[in-house]
Amino acid sequence: MKEVTNIDDFGTKDTYKLYRSVYEIIHPAISKRNISNYKIIIDDNLTPLRIFYPKKISKIEKVIIYIRSNLRLVQGKKNYSEVIEDIVKKFDTLVIALDYELEEKNYTKCVNTCYETIKYLIEGLNRVGIENNKITLISDSFGSSILTSINMITNIKLPKEILLYPVLNLKEEDKNNYPSLEQNNKLDLLTTIHLKQLSTKYLDNKYKSPLKADNYNLWPKTLVITADLDPLRDEGITLATNLRKENKSPKGINITFASHGFLNSKDEESIEEAYKEMKKFIAKKEE
Repeated sequence: MKEVTNIDDFGTKDTYKLYRSVYEIIHPAISKRNISNYKIIIDDNLTPLRIFYPKKISKIEKVIIYIRSNLRLVQGKKNYSEVIEDIVKKFDTLVIALDYELEEKNYTKCVNTCYETIKYLIEGLNRVGIENNKITLISDSFGSSILTSINMITNIKLPKEILLYPVLNLKEEDKNNYPSLEQNNKLDLLTTIHLKQLSTKYLDNKYKSPLKADNYNLWPKTLVITADLDPLRDEGITLATNLRKENKSPKGINITFASHGFLNSKDEESIEEAYKEMKKFIAKKEE
């Protein structure tokens, strides 16, 4: 099969090779940078994956599946390779990052493709001995919109998940319910103008805000991390509150003085605080 060359938000030009099974991820032919690039095809839909390995790969026991923001709402100081390589070092774990495609006005297709890819990866990881309690789904910004939309359509119990400064309410702007939209609109580099542009360009008419979910019965245990200076702060806090009402034992952490997309910034204090909470959440055993 012909190889696919893709220029993505990781900040590099890479060639993605087709792989046959998740076994190849756990037993890779490692590059010098400890990164491998693959692609997965399910029902004629292609999703490139970038695999980031820890220093010791003789026995992979835990995995993070990362759904990153694919849209540059804010010009970060780093690219996503640097962000995820930092997570690999801090957490000493393998990270599988989805390099999904988001076509104009086809948000639902993107969600469905990411869902099928995540389901395939989880099933494959289970087959090689990595159970759900050793898998964590992490997403940030618009990636959290995709992950929470997956939670609304899934018919399987997903592993625990972490939502970083999530985008949740693109068609439901309400400054009365979410005062941070107004309070932080001029403080943060992300503004309501950016959000309206996202909504206009990428969402289709099937989009339903995760804050408007009928119920949260199948949602997994969730950690929501918000940034205090983010216009989207109150949406993330509201989601944690909604989950708590249904006894989902969520945890909501608001990082003081942090802005939207702070993992891509040089705000080391906010990044370290977030990592500390993420480590505790990942390490905690299921009740």
